Amino acid sequence: MDLRALRSFVAVVEEGSFSAAAVRLRIAQPALSQQARKLEAELGCQLLERLPRGVVPTPAGGKLLAHARDLLARAEAVRDDLRGEAALPTGEVTLGLPQSVAAMLTLPLLARVLAELPQVKLRIIESMTGYIPDWLREGRLDLAMVFRADVGGGLVLRQLLEEQLFLAGPRQAADGPRPAAGGQIGTVAFSALAGLPLILPGAPHGLRLLIDQRARQSGVRLRVVAEVDALAQLTAAASAGLGWSILSYTTLREALEAKRISVWRIQDPAITRSIYLCRPADRPATRAVQAVEERVQQVLRRLVEEGGWPARLTPPAG
Repeated sequence: MDLRALRSFVAVVEEGSFSAAAVRLRIAQPALSQQARKLEAELGCQLLERLPRGVVPTPAGGKLLAHARDLLARAEAVRDDLRGEAALPTGEVTLGLPQSVAAMLTLPLLARVLAELPQVKLRIIESMTGYIPDWLREGRLDLAMVFRADVGGGLVLRQLLEEQLFLAGPRQAADGPRPAAGGQIGTVAFSALAGLPLILPGAPHGLRLLIDQRARQSGVRLRVVAEVDALAQLTAAASAGLGWSILSYTTLREALEAKRISVWRIQDPAITRSIYLCRPADRPATRAVQAVEERVQQVLRRLVEEGGWPARLTPPAG
């Protein structure tokens, strides 16, 4: 059992097919199938189940998947260590981002990595935060950002910033708060949200849990007329005058700049959420992972300090 066979096995499972894995690894599909058969013969058990619409791991394959990801990460760390500090960081780094964070961070981070880390291949996966902690523990992600600290064990978290949530509504509405002049961001008291027809994500979406918690604490009963989990569709619904929503600035920025919606900063009390950078606690971070982690923090700091992201940076621990 060698690392090449393990890397091929992981690719087949993650892609769900031999053909897609062959494209990803840039090898011929027959060679990939042969590697899988040799690995099964060596371990004496079936690892992959071929289905009409793809390939899935067997129970034994699921066990091997966790070991393979761990071994590959450790092998990469060994290579990094032996290359020496003078060498440029090299390798693949997979970063998981929530939808709203990806909208703000992806382009500036990608530009920074391409310019400063030419030998690092960055892969950004956009997902709902509920999946991200398990993907980190399973080895599918090297780094990720989440909104909650209580994501279970096995992860190292670092709080980066705290951002406010905003009320979003149509440009012209008969009821509700009046838009600020010149398309600027207005202000609205949390209590004023009680009479508005709200369209929010459904529970257990993290954003919805946070909004409901603040409503209970403030003694405000919200009127939720519909639930939509897709953040882009929530913004579109507010723009179309179908209802009002509560979202982060990162989600609303593009529509606000295009003057498709009106936005109000919620106050008395404000609704805030923290953003954490996290990685697995049981796997050493390669120099490539460390380099991307540094760039994530640098880009976030610049966005906040230049006013592009209305948020408060969290001081470094210690």
